[in-house]
Amino acid sequence: MAEPKLLSTDQIAEHNNAKDLWIVVDGQVWDMTEFAPEHPGGIGIILQYAGRDASQPYNEIHAPSLLNTTLTSSKLIGTLDTSTISDDWARPPPEHNPKVQLKNEKPPLFTLLSTHDFEAVAEKTLAPKTWAFYSSAATDLVTHKANQSFFDRIWFRPRVLRNIKTRDMRARIMGQEVELPIMCSPAAMAKLVHPDGEKAIAKGCQNKGIIQCVSSPPYIVNKMPEFKVVK
Repeated sequence: MAEPKLLSTDQIAEHNNAKDLWIVVDGQVWDMTEFAPEHPGGIGIILQYAGRDASQPYNEIHAPSLLNTTLTSSKLIGTLDTSTISDDWARPPPEHNPKVQLKNEKPPLFTLLSTHDFEAVAEKTLAPKTWAFYSSAATDLVTHKANQSFFDRIWFRPRVLRNIKTRDMRARIMGQEVELPIMCSPAAMAKLVHPDGEKAIAKGCQNKGIIQCVSSPPYIVNKMPEFKVVK
């Protein structure tokens, strides 16, 4: 097999429009000209990084193997010659949303008393695109609103003046013993919030002894051999 062609940033930068569109992902140079118009997320984000390194926005959302399984080998043009990288080429494109500048730092975790508190902080601190994704639901939100309505009907029965010196909230879910009778529902594209993505969520669930349902492709699970998988 022939060695991949080594391409300089100047060569890559020449292919920077919709009719001739190359991007770099994890050191590999791909021809996205034909695929870009069919991209489920729209051609816009690919055009922003035309002729540039798109590794960061790509890895925030997609599995590492997606390009190799989606595009034919003929679309792999070569590899990036890292010795030619300049500060100007590596700089995010002008159209790219800059990191949100916070007016205030995130409050101490112990000050957040409910899920509504977490939501309020997230709205102020997440990037606009990330917040739009996590705060929305499908189409006209009918199912989303119905879920909220039904969940609000569940009340905790108050038990006052009880001896709570010894507490045991363990339960069994799908045959597995858990420390709390709750589970973490699927949360797609978790890397938009943290670079560890679903792995960070899994660590938190493991620490508290609860179940997590993973929504991402199997590669996420394969990268977490230390966690028990319930089938």
